[in-house]
Amino acid sequence: MTPPSVRERERPAAFPGGGAGAPARPRSRRGLLAGAGVVFASLLAIGIVPRVTRRQQLVAEAAAADSMPSVLVASATRATRDVTISLPGTIQPLHQAPVYARINGYVRRWYADLGARVRAGQLLATIESPETDQQLLQAQASLEQARAALALAATTLERYRALAADSAITRQELDERATAYEAARATVAQQEANVQRLAAQQAYERVVAPFAGIITSRNVDVGALISAAGGSTTAAGASAPLFSLAQVDTIRIFIAVPQTEATSVAVGQRAEVTLREYPGRIFAGVVARTAGALDPTSRTLQAEIDVPNPDGALLPGMYAEVRLALDRAHPPLTIPAGALVIGTGTPRVATVDRSGVVTFREVQLGRDYGPTVEVLAGIDDGATLVLNPSDELRDGMRVRPVRAKAEE
Repeated sequence: MTPPSVRERERPAAFPGGGAGAPARPRSRRGLLAGAGVVFASLLAIGIVPRVTRRQQLVAEAAAADSMPSVLVASATRATRDVTISLPGTIQPLHQAPVYARINGYVRRWYADLGARVRAGQLLATIESPETDQQLLQAQASLEQARAALALAATTLERYRALAADSAITRQELDERATAYEAARATVAQQEANVQRLAAQQAYERVVAPFAGIITSRNVDVGALISAAGGSTTAAGASAPLFSLAQVDTIRIFIAVPQTEATSVAVGQRAEVTLREYPGRIFAGVVARTAGALDPTSRTLQAEIDVPNPDGALLPGMYAEVRLALDRAHPPLTIPAGALVIGTGTPRVATVDRSGVVTFREVQLGRDYGPTVEVLAGIDDGATLVLNPSDELRDGMRVRPVRAKAEE
């Protein structure tokens, strides 16, 4: 065989199905694979790196949240317009008066004992006063004497007028008789007034009831010494009224309405009165009058509740509770009592904003209901408050609020 030439030895071998450039195909395929790997690595980096970063942020936030203290919180809520308040009060009679004597003497007899129901003008006791009786007799005698002198002065004056007409007496003498007659008239008027005074004083020997009611006390007995300046004299030397009288067919109860509800109480408003001694029984009353001004010390409005008491079940001095149904135009905010921070100064509360930052605020308190307290100023409706804040809580501290179960 003829040996191949040098050109033939240098010519590349032919590959099946390929031309002269067939050996370059493997290098092109490897480039494509490398490019695809780079693209895949880039996409993988774009997808994984943000996830890893976000996961690290979540881990950091969770660690920060775990490091923040947890606190129980509740919200400040607006009270409802319709509210029923219960206020304490003491039952008092509609009218009450101590009965004293107006004359000196001794008790002859008494006619009304403790607990007796009496009418207006009914005789309660009689007093013996001989000095007054004798003074009245003396005044009546003086009155008769003055009337006799007046009659004589009148007759003398008529005679002198007749003589003056005949010019038998002077004008001076006539004027003197006229003056004597006028003086006699004045003396009669004076003696009549004295008799009327002593008669009125003698009438005080009868001690009568000033109004219909019940005798709540009797400090008098037969033979007791009575002084006009007071009443009967006790063993200790003090002066006590003969009787104490109370009108109880209608009783009244004075209550102190807080400032927050003072504008909602009006005359004519209905009230319900309850007593522990009568469980289940409600006595209907009405607001008879109000003071029209608040007490500057207690910031309360005094109101009077009148309650009919036909059967006498309500006794003066009993403790009662008065319930009033009010329609408040501006209901106050209420907060849990545990949210208050009471110190030496103004009461405060710890509020928490949406980012969990604590801020202490001073508040003005209203009525205390026990579990809840009214707030008149200092916070807004819906404010988030820390319940039972600890001493470690400070302004600006970040906390993790946990809603109380009652609010959930």
